[in-house]
Amino acid sequence: MDSSNIINLALMGVTAIGVLVAIYQAKEARAARLDAQQARDDAEAHEKAALVASQESASAAGRSAIALEEANEIARQSLPRDPWMLVPHSKSKYELRNDSPDTLWAVTVIQADGGNDVSPFVDMPIPQLHPGESIFFSYEKSFASPASATIIVSWGYPDSTEQTTWRRTLS
Repeated sequence: MDSSNIINLALMGVTAIGVLVAIYQAKEARAARLDAQQARDDAEAHEKAALVASQESASAAGRSAIALEEANEIARQSLPRDPWMLVPHSKSKYELRNDSPDTLWAVTVIQADGGNDVSPFVDMPIPQLHPGESIFFSYEKSFASPASATIIVSWGYPDSTEQTTWRRTLS
């Protein structure tokens, strides 16, 4: 065997090793590509799942907010309403309106401290005052009057002997 054959054999061996290394690297590259594709697919699936979860969470939050608003409205409606509405009409004339859904019986309006600055325009007690009906009175301060006066409105219901009262300060 001469030296050129040995060189040829060595070159063939190196070439075979190069081909084997290239085949191995191609397999590794293909496996890395497949792994990368799988990772991209997994990432897309997780992204879609996260999007769906965030949409469901936003929808649930919206439903919660609506339910909370409805619960607040129910609570507001169940609060006891003020039975009277006090409406000033001039410097000294006031309207006291029955703002309840009930007919109120034996209605009186007096000044809390027993003074005479508050004067109803009709004789007291009023036998009955239907919903939406009013009592008018004047509040005229004299030189000796306090800075404000408190009125006491009292009334009853036909099925009870108890009197209910309501107070408001006029200034």
